[in-house]
Amino acid sequence: MVGLHTLDSSSPTDAYLALEHRILGANGDVLCYSRLPMRQLLRFIPSNRASLWWISEHSSAQSVMPDPEVVLTHIDGQASASTDLIVLEGVDWFVDRTSPQDTLRMIQSLDALSREHQLDLVLPVDSLALTSQFWARLRALAPAFEHQSDAPVHETTDVPMTVTLDEDSDSTDNDLVHNDSERTLVHLVNLPSVGFTHAILARRMLQWKRMGFDLAALEPGMAMVNLDEAYLIYRHVESDITSAIDALRYMDSQRAKLTVTEREVYNFRLMSLSSVDETVAELERLVSTR
Repeated sequence: MVGLHTLDSSSPTDAYLALEHRILGANGDVLCYSRLPMRQLLRFIPSNRASLWWISEHSSAQSVMPDPEVVLTHIDGQASASTDLIVLEGVDWFVDRTSPQDTLRMIQSLDALSREHQLDLVLPVDSLALTSQFWARLRALAPAFEHQSDAPVHETTDVPMTVTLDEDSDSTDNDLVHNDSERTLVHLVNLPSVGFTHAILARRMLQWKRMGFDLAALEPGMAMVNLDEAYLIYRHVESDITSAIDALRYMDSQRAKLTVTEREVYNFRLMSLSSVDETVAELERLVSTR
Protein backbone atom coordinates (compact mmCIF):
# COMPACT_ATOMS: atom_id res chain seq x y z
CA MET A 1 0.00 0.00 0.00
CA VAL A 2 1.60 3.23 -1.20
CA GLY A 3 0.47 6.79 -0.61
CA LEU A 4 -1.32 8.85 2.01
CA HIS A 5 -4.04 7.35 4.24
CA THR A 6 -6.12 8.45 7.22
CA LEU A 7 -6.91 6.33 10.25
CA ASP A 8 -10.00 7.60 12.04
CA SER A 9 -9.17 7.01 15.69
CA SER A 10 -10.28 8.67 18.91
CA SER A 11 -7.05 7.95 20.83
CA PRO A 12 -3.39 7.05 20.28
CA THR A 13 -4.03 3.71 21.98
CA ASP A 14 -6.66 2.73 19.41
CA ALA A 15 -4.49 4.02 16.57
CA TYR A 16 -1.39 2.05 17.50
CA LEU A 17 -3.35 -1.12 18.18
CA ALA A 18 -4.80 -0.82 14.68
CA LEU A 19 -1.32 -0.17 13.25
CA GLU A 20 0.41 -2.92 15.25
CA HIS A 21 0.54 -5.51 12.45
CA ARG A 22 1.60 -2.92 9.89
CA ILE A 23 4.43 -1.58 12.08
CA LEU A 24 5.78 -4.95 13.20
CA GLY A 25 5.44 -6.37 9.71
CA ALA A 26 7.14 -3.50 7.89
CA ASN A 27 9.83 -4.62 5.45
CA GLY A 28 11.75 -1.35 5.63
CA ASP A 29 12.26 1.57 8.00
CA VAL A 30 9.39 2.99 10.05
CA LEU A 31 9.18 6.64 11.14
CA CYS A 32 6.69 7.66 13.81
CA TYR A 33 5.83 11.26 14.74
CA SER A 34 3.65 11.30 17.84
CA ARG A 35 2.23 13.75 20.35
CA LEU A 36 2.98 11.17 23.03
CA PRO A 37 6.21 11.57 25.04
CA MET A 38 8.80 8.90 24.27
CA ARG A 39 8.15 6.94 27.47
CA GLN A 40 4.47 6.56 26.62
CA LEU A 41 5.10 5.88 22.94
CA LEU A 42 7.37 2.97 23.83
CA ARG A 43 4.34 1.20 25.28
CA PHE A 44 3.07 0.76 21.74
CA ILE A 45 6.14 0.71 19.48
CA PRO A 46 9.47 -0.99 20.22
CA SER A 47 12.36 1.41 19.67
CA ASN A 48 14.17 -1.14 17.53
CA ARG A 49 11.27 -1.25 15.05
CA ALA A 50 10.89 2.47 14.38
CA SER A 51 12.54 5.87 14.60
CA LEU A 52 10.42 7.76 17.13
CA TRP A 53 9.89 11.53 17.20
CA TRP A 54 7.95 13.59 19.72
CA ILE A 55 5.89 16.45 18.26
CA SER A 56 6.32 19.02 21.00
CA GLU A 57 7.43 22.55 21.79
CA HIS A 58 9.86 20.96 24.22
CA SER A 59 13.36 21.11 22.76
CA SER A 60 15.25 17.81 22.67
CA ALA A 61 17.18 15.62 20.26
CA GLN A 62 14.05 13.55 19.52
CA SER A 63 11.44 16.32 19.39
CA VAL A 64 9.99 18.23 16.44
CA MET A 65 8.16 21.54 16.68
CA PRO A 66 4.39 21.26 16.03
CA ASP A 67 4.49 23.40 12.89
CA PRO A 68 3.47 22.06 9.46
CA GLU A 69 6.53 23.45 7.67
CA VAL A 70 8.93 22.21 10.34
CA VAL A 71 7.38 18.73 10.39
CA LEU A 72 7.34 18.52 6.59
CA THR A 73 11.00 19.51 6.39
CA HIS A 74 11.92 16.97 9.06
CA ILE A 75 10.05 14.12 7.37
CA ASP A 76 11.55 15.02 4.00
CA GLY A 77 15.01 14.81 5.57
CA GLN A 78 14.35 11.48 7.28
CA ALA A 79 12.50 9.62 4.51
CA SER A 80 14.57 7.55 2.13
CA ALA A 81 14.33 4.69 -0.33
CA SER A 82 14.46 2.25 2.59
CA THR A 83 11.48 3.85 4.38
CA ASP A 84 8.37 1.66 4.30
CA LEU A 85 5.96 3.41 6.66
CA ILE A 86 5.51 6.84 8.25
CA VAL A 87 2.95 7.53 10.98
CA LEU A 88 2.12 11.19 11.69
CA GLU A 89 -0.25 12.25 14.46
CA GLY A 90 -1.53 15.72 15.27
CA VAL A 91 -3.40 16.89 12.16
CA ASP A 92 -6.06 18.56 14.32
CA TRP A 93 -3.33 20.21 16.40
CA PHE A 94 -1.68 21.65 13.29
CA VAL A 95 -5.02 23.08 12.19
CA ASP A 96 -5.57 24.75 15.57
CA ARG A 97 -2.02 26.13 15.80
CA THR A 98 -1.76 27.44 12.26
CA SER A 99 -4.62 27.20 9.77
CA PRO A 100 -6.51 24.63 7.69
CA GLN A 101 -4.80 25.96 4.58
CA ASP A 102 -1.27 25.53 5.97
CA THR A 103 -2.11 22.05 7.19
CA LEU A 104 -3.59 21.00 3.84
CA ARG A 105 -0.52 22.28 2.02
CA MET A 106 1.63 20.11 4.28
CA ILE A 107 -0.61 17.10 3.63
CA GLN A 108 -0.46 17.64 -0.14
CA SER A 109 3.33 17.76 0.04
CA LEU A 110 3.35 14.59 2.17
CA ASP A 111 1.21 12.85 -0.44
CA ALA A 112 3.75 13.70 -3.13
CA LEU A 113 6.60 12.59 -0.85
CA SER A 114 4.93 9.24 -0.12
CA ARG A 115 4.57 8.50 -3.82
CA GLU A 116 8.10 9.65 -4.60
CA HIS A 117 9.57 7.23 -2.05
CA GLN A 118 6.94 4.52 -2.64
CA LEU A 119 5.96 4.36 1.03
CA ASP A 120 2.82 4.31 3.12
CA LEU A 121 2.08 7.43 5.20
CA VAL A 122 -0.73 7.12 7.75
CA LEU A 123 -2.40 10.04 9.53
CA PRO A 124 -4.19 8.89 12.71
CA VAL A 125 -6.80 11.54 13.47
CA ASP A 126 -10.11 11.88 15.29
CA SER A 127 -12.62 12.97 12.67
CA LEU A 128 -14.76 14.61 15.38
CA ALA A 129 -11.90 16.99 16.19
CA LEU A 130 -12.10 18.46 12.67
CA THR A 131 -14.78 20.40 10.84
CA SER A 132 -16.83 18.37 8.40
CA GLN A 133 -15.46 20.48 5.53
CA PHE A 134 -11.82 19.88 6.47
CA TRP A 135 -12.46 16.18 7.09
CA ALA A 136 -14.01 15.83 3.63
CA ARG A 137 -11.01 17.53 2.01
CA LEU A 138 -8.61 15.41 4.05
CA ARG A 139 -10.30 12.15 3.07
CA ALA A 140 -10.23 13.23 -0.57
CA LEU A 141 -6.44 13.48 -0.29
CA ALA A 142 -5.96 10.53 2.05
CA PRO A 143 -8.44 7.62 1.83
CA ALA A 144 -9.14 5.39 4.80
CA PHE A 145 -6.37 3.12 6.01
CA GLU A 146 -7.45 -0.51 5.69
CA HIS A 147 -6.32 -2.43 8.74
CA GLN A 148 -6.77 -6.07 9.72
CA SER A 149 -9.81 -5.87 11.95
CA ASP A 150 -10.04 -9.65 11.91
CA ALA A 151 -6.40 -10.23 12.86
CA PRO A 152 -5.87 -12.63 15.76
CA VAL A 153 -5.55 -10.83 19.06
CA HIS A 154 -4.30 -13.45 21.47
CA GLU A 155 -2.11 -16.50 21.43
CA THR A 156 -3.96 -18.62 23.94
CA THR A 157 -3.63 -21.85 25.77
CA ASP A 158 -5.92 -24.70 24.82
CA VAL A 159 -8.60 -23.56 27.23
CA PRO A 160 -8.93 -19.78 27.44
CA MET A 161 -10.28 -18.49 30.71
CA THR A 162 -12.95 -15.86 30.40
CA VAL A 163 -14.25 -13.61 33.15
CA THR A 164 -18.00 -13.56 32.62
CA LEU A 165 -20.97 -12.20 34.48
CA ASP A 166 -24.37 -13.54 35.39
CA GLU A 167 -27.07 -12.34 33.00
CA ASP A 168 -28.95 -10.71 35.87
CA SER A 169 -25.95 -8.64 37.01
CA ASP A 170 -26.72 -4.95 37.26
CA SER A 171 -24.81 -2.31 35.26
CA THR A 172 -22.76 -1.24 38.26
CA ASP A 173 -21.38 -4.72 38.70
CA ASN A 174 -20.60 -4.91 34.99
CA ASP A 175 -18.42 -1.84 35.16
CA LEU A 176 -16.48 -3.22 38.10
CA VAL A 177 -15.61 -6.54 36.55
CA HIS A 178 -14.83 -5.69 32.95
CA ASN A 179 -14.14 -2.78 30.65
CA ASP A 180 -16.53 -1.75 27.85
CA SER A 181 -19.14 -4.44 27.14
CA GLU A 182 -16.87 -7.43 27.62
CA ARG A 183 -13.38 -8.20 28.82
CA THR A 184 -11.80 -11.54 28.06
CA LEU A 185 -8.83 -12.56 30.16
CA VAL A 186 -6.83 -15.45 28.79
CA HIS A 187 -3.58 -17.17 29.71
CA LEU A 188 -1.15 -16.53 26.87
CA VAL A 189 1.50 -19.06 25.94
CA ASN A 190 4.77 -18.51 27.82
CA LEU A 191 7.49 -16.80 25.82
CA PRO A 192 10.79 -18.72 25.86
CA SER A 193 14.08 -16.96 26.47
CA VAL A 194 15.43 -18.30 23.17
CA GLY A 195 14.56 -15.84 20.42
CA PHE A 196 13.21 -13.25 22.88
CA THR A 197 13.35 -9.76 21.30
CA HIS A 198 12.04 -6.28 21.94
CA ALA A 199 9.56 -6.74 19.08
CA ILE A 200 8.15 -9.91 20.67
CA LEU A 201 7.99 -8.18 24.05
CA ALA A 202 6.15 -5.21 22.52
CA ARG A 203 3.56 -7.52 20.96
CA ARG A 204 2.99 -9.32 24.25
CA MET A 205 2.61 -5.97 26.04
CA LEU A 206 -0.05 -4.94 23.53
CA GLN A 207 -1.92 -8.20 24.14
CA TRP A 208 -1.89 -7.64 27.90
CA LYS A 209 -2.83 -3.99 27.52
CA ARG A 210 -5.89 -5.04 25.54
CA MET A 211 -6.95 -7.04 28.57
CA GLY A 212 -6.59 -3.91 30.70
CA PHE A 213 -3.47 -4.66 32.76
CA ASP A 214 -1.19 -1.85 33.95
CA LEU A 215 2.26 -2.67 32.55
CA ALA A 216 4.32 0.08 34.18
CA ALA A 217 6.56 -2.57 35.76
CA LEU A 218 7.35 -4.04 32.34
CA GLU A 219 8.13 -0.80 30.51
CA PRO A 220 11.82 -0.67 31.59
CA GLY A 221 12.35 -3.93 29.73
CA MET A 222 11.72 -2.15 26.42
CA ALA A 223 14.63 0.20 27.06
CA MET A 224 17.12 -2.48 28.14
CA VAL A 225 19.91 -3.40 25.76
CA ASN A 226 20.56 -6.65 27.64
CA LEU A 227 17.73 -8.96 26.57
CA ASP A 228 18.49 -11.42 29.37
CA GLU A 229 17.69 -8.73 31.92
CA ALA A 230 14.60 -7.70 29.97
CA TYR A 231 13.43 -11.31 29.94
CA LEU A 232 13.77 -11.58 33.73
CA ILE A 233 11.46 -8.57 34.12
CA TYR A 234 9.05 -10.09 31.61
CA ARG A 235 8.91 -13.40 33.50
CA HIS A 236 8.17 -11.64 36.79
CA VAL A 237 5.30 -9.67 35.23
CA GLU A 238 4.05 -12.76 33.42
CA SER A 239 3.87 -14.62 36.74
CA ASP A 240 1.93 -11.74 38.31
CA ILE A 241 -0.54 -11.62 35.41
CA THR A 242 -1.08 -15.38 35.53
CA SER A 243 -1.88 -15.15 39.25
CA ALA A 244 -4.07 -12.09 38.70
CA ILE A 245 -6.16 -13.80 36.01
CA ASP A 246 -6.68 -16.83 38.22
CA ALA A 247 -7.68 -14.57 41.12
CA LEU A 248 -10.11 -12.57 38.98
CA ARG A 249 -11.73 -15.81 37.84
CA TYR A 250 -11.92 -17.00 41.42
CA MET A 251 -13.41 -13.67 42.54
CA ASP A 252 -16.07 -13.90 39.86
CA SER A 253 -17.00 -17.42 40.97
CA GLN A 254 -17.30 -16.18 44.58
CA ARG A 255 -19.03 -12.89 43.76
CA ALA A 256 -21.95 -13.65 46.09
CA LYS A 257 -19.60 -13.57 49.08
CA LEU A 258 -18.16 -10.15 48.22
CA THR A 259 -19.65 -6.68 48.26
CA VAL A 260 -19.58 -4.41 45.22
CA THR A 261 -16.94 -2.25 46.90
CA GLU A 262 -14.75 -5.26 47.71
CA ARG A 263 -14.94 -6.51 44.14
CA GLU A 264 -14.06 -3.05 42.90
CA VAL A 265 -11.03 -2.78 45.18
CA TYR A 266 -9.66 -6.23 44.38
CA ASN A 267 -10.31 -5.80 40.66
CA PHE A 268 -8.34 -2.56 40.67
CA ARG A 269 -5.44 -4.02 42.65
CA LEU A 270 -5.21 -7.11 40.45
CA MET A 271 -5.46 -5.26 37.15
CA SER A 272 -2.83 -2.76 38.30
CA LEU A 273 -0.60 -5.71 39.35
CA SER A 274 -0.17 -4.14 42.76
CA SER A 275 1.32 -6.65 45.25
CA VAL A 276 -0.44 -9.50 43.48
CA ASP A 277 0.60 -12.32 45.83
CA GLU A 278 -0.51 -10.39 48.89
CA THR A 279 -3.76 -9.37 47.20
CA VAL A 280 -4.56 -12.96 46.21
CA ALA A 281 -3.86 -14.24 49.74
CA GLU A 282 -6.01 -11.49 51.24
CA LEU A 283 -8.87 -12.24 48.83
CA GLU A 284 -8.77 -15.95 49.61
CA ARG A 285 -8.79 -15.30 53.36
CA LEU A 286 -11.74 -12.95 53.04
CA VAL A 287 -13.81 -15.42 50.99
CA SER A 288 -12.97 -18.32 53.31
CA THR A 289 -14.44 -16.47 56.32
CA ARG A 290 -17.86 -16.03 54.73
